[in-house]
Amino acid sequence: MEVVVNKYGDEGVVVMEVSGSVDSETVDRFSQAVKGVLEEGCRCLLMDLRGLTYINTSGLSVIADAFRKAHQCGGSLKLAGARPEIKELLDVVRFTRIIDIFDDINEALRSCGAG
Repeated sequence: MEVVVNKYGDEGVVVMEVSGSVDSETVDRFSQAVKGVLEEGCRCLLMDLRGLTYINTSGLSVIADAFRKAHQCGGSLKLAGARPEIKELLDVVRFTRIIDIFDDINEALRSCGAG
């Protein structure tokens, strides 16, 4: 698993590119990366999932936690670019009902007020 974090100027928008597998061996690194971004403060955290090939329930819990923490701080969490099998999983766990999920990364950036 690899996580690359890109900040968009002073707009408070952070894009976190997640690639590879989030599983029992990598979930702690994923969690720490998300925690670090949220602790630095951002208005909109956008997770770019185009490179994500697998995520287990612990990884899904990290996303759910990030959603909750972002909203508690007056921010938002959005997901974009998930492969069909990942998007189906997000639907099964009902993330599609609470988290804004976009097919297109540019559309997601615009929804954050960037791009």
